[in-house]
Amino acid sequence: MNYSDLKNEASRIKRDFSIIDYFQGLVSAGALKYEGMQGKEHFFGFLSQRTGSIAVDHRTNVWYDHAAGRGGDVLEAVQVFENKTFAQSVEQLSDLPTERTEVPQNKPKTAPKIMIESVKKVSHPALVNYIRTRGLLPDEISDFAKEVHWSNKGKNYFAVGFPNESGGWVLRSSIFKGNILGGGISIQVLGTPDRTKIFEGWFDFLSYLKLSGATDFKAIILNSTANLKLSLILDVLIKCEVIDLYLDNDATGEKYTSFFMKAAQLYHYCRSNAISTDWDLKMLKGIRDKFGKLISTLNICSGDVEGIWRFQTEVTDQRYRYNGFEDLNEFLKESNVRENR
Repeated sequence: MNYSDLKNEASRIKRDFSIIDYFQGLVSAGALKYEGMQGKEHFFGFLSQRTGSIAVDHRTNVWYDHAAGRGGDVLEAVQVFENKTFAQSVEQLSDLPTERTEVPQNKPKTAPKIMIESVKKVSHPALVNYIRTRGLLPDEISDFAKEVHWSNKGKNYFAVGFPNESGGWVLRSSIFKGNILGGGISIQVLGTPDRTKIFEGWFDFLSYLKLSGATDFKAIILNSTANLKLSLILDVLIKCEVIDLYLDNDATGEKYTSFFMKAAQLYHYCRSNAISTDWDLKMLKGIRDKFGKLISTLNICSGDVEGIWRFQTEVTDQRYRYNGFEDLNEFLKESNVRENR
């Protein structure tokens, strides 16, 4: 299969192949277990997991592993769960009919309902110790963190919990990392905001508060870089021009920092040149070079493209402040060690 055929077949598979069928096939093969439905999403998990972390949305035909912080379409699922290359994934699914009759289509059972048993001030010794290992004290984060106890399948659990915008909880402890009752970003507005700051996780946000003492800003906590979609970036840019990015000092942090800053440059270039900023994001689904597609669709002359990437915005990459450290929380922990010497 040549490149053109491979690309066309990949597009067909992403559009037509049922991702639920694929994951049910993994269940039949004994690779995963099916946990049922929560809301409009099907949940799957590895056999070693107490609760399934892989959410599959049959409406959009995508999956997301909340524990691993990754997801995508059905081809990406084959690459991750079967260790295949992109080409091998396309060839494998091309050999199967769009409607996979060999996978039993049993009516999904309803997942046992997760019940919140209590939400209170953090006091459990294990959680207090966990917070200390992150370079913080319970009193320093009491305005944001709670001790959340919940039950699932007759078993009881507890962790440090932070609220997110979907009405769920972001949960962290020394042995657990995940979400319940919905995922997504978290937002905190402090004082009278004059800028927006974006953090990968709650402990980065809390570390920034302790290190800086800043009080007047809006914080967007991603909880996963997978939540940093172009739709969110546009929403942030429309509401605020001064934006500071505090992502991780790794390949993923570099990728998403660059993506945000390029989106800001194109957005402000368009606004300054009376070009529409009402971008058709649905058109970009499955497009790898989203900015190239947007530039073409917006009829921006090729000779002007270089000027877009020189356009000055008030979006800044703040990772230099913790250069040499994975993230802000690691920097905080090292700062604490130095102070105590």
